[in-house]
Amino acid sequence: MSYQHKHGLVIMRAQPFHIGHEKIINRMLNECEKVTVLLGSIQEHGTSKNPFNYTSRKKMIQNIYRNTPDYPRLKIMGIYDINNPIEWADYVLDFLNESIPEWGLPDVYYAGSTYDAHWFKSAVKKIELVDRTDPDFPFVSGSMIRDMLKYKDARWKNFIHPANCDLIQNHFENHQGIS
Repeated sequence: MSYQHKHGLVIMRAQPFHIGHEKIINRMLNECEKVTVLLGSIQEHGTSKNPFNYTSRKKMIQNIYRNTPDYPRLKIMGIYDINNPIEWADYVLDFLNESIPEWGLPDVYYAGSTYDAHWFKSAVKKIELVDRTDPDFPFVSGSMIRDMLKYKDARWKNFIHPANCDLIQNHFENHQGIS
């Protein structure tokens, strides 16, 4: 199969991993020979903004893709935030170069907004924006889902792959005291 790009990169918190994240990864798998998903903020978990740890977030992605023929082309890794916007892209690319040198550096960065993409505009050859306001796809955000879970609004399941509903529900039932 011929792909538009050699190596695609996306960075997401995935708190939790939802259908919008899945849309980005599916597009990347269609367009890129190799796909790297970096789960950011791995030093944060157990808070209202970052309830899930790195392992749980990685498992959410694996639950969807592990048994697909595309899984060998997909790398899922975690990365710490450095809270230094000026050095962020270089930090990420250095991390990738050390972690998966055989894959080479990404030639395309996928993002859900121009703000998310602007850190990489001079670090990669191409930026691909995934339209978050697509009228044919429901608007979704992690904070929206976390609020639905907090207020016991069952509609959150409409925005999560069925393979992850139990994992997410169990997490929230067992961690009621998240601040």
